Amino acid sequence: MNTKIFYKSIEIILITKLLMGCATQTTLGQIPEDQNTQQFTTEFVSQRQEYMYKILVAEMARLRGDNILAANNFLDIGIKTEDLIIIEQATQHALIAQDYNIAMKAAQLWVTLAPNNPYARQILGRVLLQQKHTDEAVVHLEAMIDTFKDNPIQLRSVLEDILEQHQDREQVIELLEKLLIKRPENPVILLIYSHILLQEEQFKPALKNLNMLLTIDPGNIEAVPLYALVLDRDNRLTEALQWMQQSLNKYPDNSEWRLMYARMLADVAQFDESIRQFELVLVKYPDNPDILYALGILFIQNKQFTEAKTNFLNLIRIGERTNSANYYLGHIAQQKNDLDKALFWYKKVKDGPTYLNTQARIALVMVEQNHLDEAVEYLRNVPISDTEDAVNLIQLGAELLIEKKRYKPALDMYNHALSYTPNHPDLLYMRALLYEKMGRVKDVETSLRRLLVNDPNNINAMNALGYTLINNTNRYREAYDLIKKAINLGGEEYYILDSMGWVLYKMGNYVESIAYLRKAHAKNNDAEIAAHLGEVLWQNKEQHDAEQIWSKALKKSPKNEKLKSVIQRFSPKLFKNTTTKN
Repeated sequence: MNTKIFYKSIEIILITKLLMGCATQTTLGQIPEDQNTQQFTTEFVSQRQEYMYKILVAEMARLRGDNILAANNFLDIGIKTEDLIIIEQATQHALIAQDYNIAMKAAQLWVTLAPNNPYARQILGRVLLQQKHTDEAVVHLEAMIDTFKDNPIQLRSVLEDILEQHQDREQVIELLEKLLIKRPENPVILLIYSHILLQEEQFKPALKNLNMLLTIDPGNIEAVPLYALVLDRDNRLTEALQWMQQSLNKYPDNSEWRLMYARMLADVAQFDESIRQFELVLVKYPDNPDILYALGILFIQNKQFTEAKTNFLNLIRIGERTNSANYYLGHIAQQKNDLDKALFWYKKVKDGPTYLNTQARIALVMVEQNHLDEAVEYLRNVPISDTEDAVNLIQLGAELLIEKKRYKPALDMYNHALSYTPNHPDLLYMRALLYEKMGRVKDVETSLRRLLVNDPNNINAMNALGYTLINNTNRYREAYDLIKKAINLGGEEYYILDSMGWVLYKMGNYVESIAYLRKAHAKNNDAEIAAHLGEVLWQNKEQHDAEQIWSKALKKSPKNEKLKSVIQRFSPKLFKNTTTKN
C-alpha cells in the first residue's frame, strides 16, 4: 500500500513528538555535517515516523545547501511512497547538485508514475542528453511522441525545451537524426530539426527536411516561410521571393505569409510592391498597428508624404506607437519645410526609441528658424537620465556653435559637461579638437594627454595628438611614435594613415610618405588628404601626378580652403585655370 505524504502541512510539534518516540533516535543537533561520508543506523517505530524523519533530514540538508543529501533522502521516500511531489523534489535537488545519476533515477521514476506530465518528460530528456545517453533519449522521446500524439503543440514545446538547453549541438543533431530514422514523417521533428539546421547554417539539409515536411503537409503554416528564410540566409534571395509569391498564389488568404513577403520586399528596396502587399493585409486588419507603422515608413521611403501622414495619424487615433507616430509626423512636416508644424509634432514625443533623436531634431529646426541660442539652451535643458545621451546632446549643441565659429560658448558647453563627468573620453576629445580650432595648442595637448592617462590605448587620441604636434611644433619624432603606436594597435582608418604619411613627409621620408598617403586616399577621397598627397608628390618631383590629384579633388570640393591654399602655393597656374572654370 502506498503512503501519501503531505509533509508541508505537518506541524513541527508533531514531528518532534514522533522523533522523541524512538529510543535510539538521534537529535537534530546530532545530524552530522557530512551525511555522505558518515553513516549511522536509525531504528523507527513506524513507517510513518521513518518518512517524517527523512523528510526532516532532507529539509535540513536543503537549508544547509547539501543538495545531494536532500536528493538522496527525497528519492528514498519517493521510491517507497510514489509521492510525485517528493520525487520532483529529489529530481530538482539532484540537478542543483549536478548529480545526474540521482537525477536520472528520480526523473525516470517520475515519468513512470506520471507519463503525461510534460515537465517530467522535459527533465528526463535533459538528463539523458546531459549524460550523453543518446539511444536512451531516443527511446524516451519516442514514448513522448506517442504520449502527445494528439497534442503536437505540447509535443513541440517539450521537445524544444529539452533541445534548446543542451549546449552540445552536434549531439542534438545526432539525436534528431536517430529520431527521424524511427519517425521519418513526423512533422514536429522535421520542423524542429529544420530550425536547428538553419541555426547551424546547414542550409541544404534544412531545405531537404523542409521539402519532406511540405510533401506531407504542403500548406504547413510555419514550414513555408521557414523555407523562404533558409533560402534567404543561403544568399538565394530571388528564389526566396519567388517561393513566397508562389505560396501566396496557392494560399492567398494567409496573412502571416503575406506580411513576411512584404517585409522581404522592403528589405530589397522593392517599396512599391511591398506597399501593395501590406495594403492587401490592411484591408483585413485596418487597425493593425504593425501594418500601419510599416506602411508609414515605406511611404516616407517613397516620398509619399501624404499617404505616410494618413497611416501615422491612424496610429495616433488607435493609441498605438504614438511617440513614433508623432516623431514621423514631425519629420514629414520638416520635409515639407513646415517648421512650426514640425516642432508641434516633435514636442509631443515624450519617450521611446525616437526620444533622443527627436530632441536633436527640435534643436536643428530651431537653427533653421535662425534661433541658434534658443536651440543650444533647449539642448542644455532636455530632461534626460542617461549620461551618454546627455553627452550626445551637449556635443550637438557645441557643434552647432562651432559651425558658426562661436568657439567660446561651445567651449563653455564642454567645460560645463566635464564638470559633471570629468573624464568622459568623448567630451575630452571633442574639447581638444575645439582647442585646436581656437589655436590653443597647449590646451589641445593637455586635454589629449589627460585622455590618454585614462585610456592609454585610445588610438584616436594618439592620432589627434600626433597630428597636432606635426602641425604646430617640430616634435616630429614624438608625433611619429604616437601615430605608429596607433597603427600598431589596429588603427587603419584613412585619417590615421594620412597622419603617418604627413609626419613622414615632415621627417623627409618622401617615398614612405607617398605610400601611406596613397593608401589613405584610396580609402577616402578626402580633400585634405589630396592636398597632402599632392604636396608630397610635388616635392618629390612628381608635379604632373600632384596636379592630377589636386585637379580631381578641386572639382569635388571647390570650397575646401586647405586644398585651395596648397594648390595656390605650389601651382598658381593650375589654381587660376581651375577656379576660372568653376
